Amino acid sequence: MFTSIFEDTMVTCNWLEIENAAADKIPVLFPLGVIEEHGPHLTLASDINWSYCMCKMVKDKLQQKGCESIIAPPYYWGINHCTGGFPGSFSLKMETMQQVLFELFENLQNFGFAEVYCFSYHGDPAHVRAIEGAIRKANDELDIQVRLVVEAMDLRLYGWKGDEDFLLVSNPPYPMEWFEEQDPSEQELYDIHAGAFETAVMNCMCPEQVDLKKACELKSSSLTKEGMKKWRLGGEATKEVVPLGYAGNPAGYEMVSKHVEEMLDLQAEDIANGIVKFAEG
Repeated sequence: MFTSIFEDTMVTCNWLEIENAAADKIPVLFPLGVIEEHGPHLTLASDINWSYCMCKMVKDKLQQKGCESIIAPPYYWGINHCTGGFPGSFSLKMETMQQVLFELFENLQNFGFAEVYCFSYHGDPAHVRAIEGAIRKANDELDIQVRLVVEAMDLRLYGWKGDEDFLLVSNPPYPMEWFEEQDPSEQELYDIHAGAFETAVMNCMCPEQVDLKKACELKSSSLTKEGMKKWRLGGEATKEVVPLGYAGNPAGYEMVSKHVEEMLDLQAEDIANGIVKFAEG
């Protein structure tokens, strides 16, 4: 049962436990996200819940491999350019977010930690660039190695090659047939925000925060290429194309749910293997 994003993180430790963990040089798993509208069926905490839950899964996988880790207090003050026109979507300036993240990395260094792995499942380009900027600065100026966990399929979205020293690239062996089971009416459309996949993930991770009845009532608002252009403009342009705040097909979550738990497990396993590989040099 999902209870709190602070459960089993540094927040529940005393200072001596933090000191001992840092002395052992165990990796820090850092959940990053935003507080953002996610339609009428998901809560504002969806993205940070996702990051936190994935950190928990990776922590468990690492423990099974004999590698301890610790989860940093979740950071959820990010950038919501695309959905910033909706009430509930808190957003910072890029320079503000970068500076805060950099100082948090500096704190972790001062505690004695040497490795940090950042998890973020909020795809707003400005948000991702802020994370990248903070990580690059930390790696250049501090005595700490920070990496952002990213799926191989997302590299091209941000112009990355995959060999950057600030990335941990995850490429799980997903069975191709999982991606062939698709609603024909959704082909050539973009389900990118609070749609079928995200609704299925949230229902798997924290079902108490998902209104499935409402999700099933919602009509698809998956985006065309023209709709994507408006989405990226943010503000009123975004509200014009997705007036209820979701860009996708929430009612399609059932089809995705067939494999979502296995998919998340494969992700966690692959990320844990990557962390172990980096630890071994």
